[in-house]
Amino acid sequence: MVREMCYKLNKSSMLYKRLMSKHLERLDITYSQLMVLRVVNSEPGITAKEILMQMDTDKATLSGVLSRLDRDNYIYRVKNEKDKRVQNIYVSEGSEKLCHDVSVIEKACIDDLVKGITDEESEAFIMVLDRFIANQIQKIEEKF
Repeated sequence: MVREMCYKLNKSSMLYKRLMSKHLERLDITYSQLMVLRVVNSEPGITAKEILMQMDTDKATLSGVLSRLDRDNYIYRVKNEKDKRVQNIYVSEGSEKLCHDVSVIEKACIDDLVKGITDEESEAFIMVLDRFIANQIQKIEEKF
Protein backbone atom coordinates (compact mmCIF):
# COMPACT_ATOMS: atom_id res chain seq x y z
CA MET A 1 0.00 0.00 0.00
CA VAL A 2 2.82 2.43 0.84
CA ARG A 3 4.43 1.82 -2.55
CA GLU A 4 1.13 2.69 -4.22
CA MET A 5 0.85 5.85 -2.09
CA CYS A 6 4.33 6.96 -3.13
CA TYR A 7 3.59 6.21 -6.76
CA LYS A 8 0.33 8.18 -6.66
CA LEU A 9 1.94 11.13 -4.87
CA ASN A 10 4.64 11.24 -7.52
CA LYS A 11 2.09 10.90 -10.33
CA SER A 12 -0.08 13.67 -8.86
CA SER A 13 2.95 15.93 -8.51
CA MET A 14 3.99 15.32 -12.12
CA LEU A 15 0.46 15.95 -13.40
CA TYR A 16 0.15 19.16 -11.38
CA LYS A 17 3.50 20.37 -12.73
CA ARG A 18 2.40 19.50 -16.28
CA LEU A 19 -0.92 21.32 -15.85
CA MET A 20 0.75 24.40 -14.40
CA SER A 21 3.39 24.35 -17.15
CA LYS A 22 0.65 24.31 -19.76
CA HIS A 23 -0.95 27.40 -18.22
CA LEU A 24 2.40 29.12 -17.67
CA GLU A 25 3.24 28.88 -21.38
CA ARG A 26 0.78 31.75 -21.93
CA LEU A 27 2.87 33.89 -19.59
CA ASP A 28 6.12 32.78 -21.25
CA ILE A 29 7.58 31.37 -18.04
CA THR A 30 8.50 27.83 -17.04
CA TYR A 31 7.50 25.99 -13.88
CA SER A 32 11.15 26.00 -12.74
CA GLN A 33 11.35 29.75 -13.23
CA LEU A 34 8.18 30.17 -11.20
CA MET A 35 9.55 28.09 -8.33
CA VAL A 36 12.79 30.11 -8.24
CA LEU A 37 10.87 33.37 -8.47
CA ARG A 38 8.77 32.33 -5.49
CA VAL A 39 11.83 31.55 -3.40
CA VAL A 40 13.43 34.89 -4.29
CA ASN A 41 10.17 36.74 -3.63
CA SER A 42 9.82 35.15 -0.19
CA GLU A 43 13.48 35.78 0.72
CA PRO A 44 14.73 39.00 -0.87
CA GLY A 45 18.53 39.07 -1.08
CA ILE A 46 18.88 35.30 -1.14
CA THR A 47 21.97 33.86 -2.84
CA ALA A 48 22.11 31.21 -5.55
CA LYS A 49 23.72 28.81 -3.09
CA GLU A 50 20.82 29.25 -0.68
CA ILE A 51 18.32 28.68 -3.49
CA LEU A 52 20.18 25.47 -4.41
CA MET A 53 19.83 24.18 -0.88
CA GLN A 54 16.10 24.96 -0.73
CA MET A 55 15.15 23.64 -4.14
CA ASP A 56 17.31 20.53 -4.28
CA THR A 57 18.36 21.16 -7.89
CA ASP A 58 21.73 21.20 -9.60
CA LYS A 59 23.91 24.26 -10.11
CA ALA A 60 23.75 24.23 -13.95
CA THR A 61 19.95 24.12 -14.01
CA LEU A 62 19.63 26.92 -11.47
CA SER A 63 22.18 29.02 -13.33
CA GLY A 64 20.14 28.77 -16.53
CA VAL A 65 16.89 29.58 -14.74
CA LEU A 66 18.43 32.61 -13.01
CA SER A 67 19.92 33.84 -16.30
CA ARG A 68 16.54 33.68 -18.05
CA LEU A 69 14.76 35.39 -15.14
CA ASP A 70 17.44 38.10 -15.16
CA ARG A 71 17.25 38.47 -18.97
CA ASP A 72 13.46 38.86 -18.79
CA ASN A 73 13.77 41.44 -15.96
CA TYR A 74 11.95 39.33 -13.37
CA ILE A 75 14.93 39.42 -11.01
CA TYR A 76 18.07 41.47 -10.52
CA ARG A 77 21.35 40.66 -8.81
CA VAL A 78 23.47 42.83 -6.55
CA LYS A 79 27.05 42.07 -5.51
CA ASN A 80 27.26 41.26 -1.82
CA GLU A 81 29.05 44.02 0.11
CA LYS A 82 30.89 41.57 2.40
CA ASP A 83 31.86 39.05 -0.28
CA LYS A 84 32.11 40.38 -3.84
CA ARG A 85 32.05 36.81 -5.23
CA VAL A 86 28.47 36.42 -4.01
CA GLN A 87 25.39 38.00 -5.56
CA ASN A 88 22.19 38.71 -3.68
CA ILE A 89 19.07 38.16 -5.76
CA TYR A 90 15.90 40.25 -5.68
CA VAL A 91 12.56 40.23 -7.48
CA SER A 92 12.14 43.13 -9.93
CA GLU A 93 9.16 45.45 -9.71
CA GLY A 94 7.92 44.13 -13.06
CA SER A 95 7.43 40.70 -11.51
CA GLU A 96 4.44 41.83 -9.48
CA LYS A 97 2.00 41.49 -12.41
CA LEU A 98 3.44 38.09 -13.31
CA CYS A 99 3.09 36.90 -9.70
CA HIS A 100 -0.53 38.09 -9.66
CA ASP A 101 -1.32 36.37 -12.98
CA VAL A 102 0.29 33.15 -11.77
CA SER A 103 -1.65 33.20 -8.50
CA VAL A 104 -4.92 33.44 -10.44
CA ILE A 105 -3.92 30.47 -12.62
CA GLU A 106 -2.72 28.48 -9.62
CA LYS A 107 -5.92 29.09 -7.69
CA ALA A 108 -7.95 27.76 -10.62
CA CYS A 109 -5.70 24.67 -10.86
CA ILE A 110 -5.95 24.03 -7.11
CA ASP A 111 -9.72 24.46 -7.17
CA ASP A 112 -9.89 21.80 -9.90
CA LEU A 113 -7.48 19.59 -7.95
CA VAL A 114 -9.51 19.54 -4.73
CA LYS A 115 -12.96 19.36 -6.32
CA GLY A 116 -15.07 16.95 -4.28
CA ILE A 117 -12.61 16.85 -1.36
CA THR A 118 -13.75 18.25 1.99
CA ASP A 119 -11.64 20.57 4.15
CA GLU A 120 -11.38 17.79 6.74
CA GLU A 121 -10.06 15.34 4.13
CA SER A 122 -7.56 17.94 2.95
CA GLU A 123 -6.35 18.57 6.50
CA ALA A 124 -5.97 14.83 7.19
CA PHE A 125 -4.06 14.39 3.93
CA ILE A 126 -1.71 17.25 4.81
CA MET A 127 -1.06 15.71 8.23
CA VAL A 128 -0.16 12.38 6.62
CA LEU A 129 2.12 14.11 4.09
CA ASP A 130 3.81 16.06 6.90
CA ARG A 131 4.50 12.77 8.68
CA PHE A 132 5.80 11.22 5.43
CA ILE A 133 8.16 14.17 4.97
CA ALA A 134 9.36 14.19 8.57
CA ASN A 135 10.08 10.45 8.45
CA GLN A 136 12.07 10.82 5.25
CA ILE A 137 14.07 13.77 6.56
CA GLN A 138 14.89 11.83 9.71
CA LYS A 139 16.13 8.86 7.66
CA ILE A 140 18.18 11.07 5.35
CA GLU A 141 19.87 12.68 8.34
CA GLU A 142 20.64 9.34 10.03
CA LYS A 143 24.05 7.81 9.65
CA PHE A 144 24.01 4.45 7.94
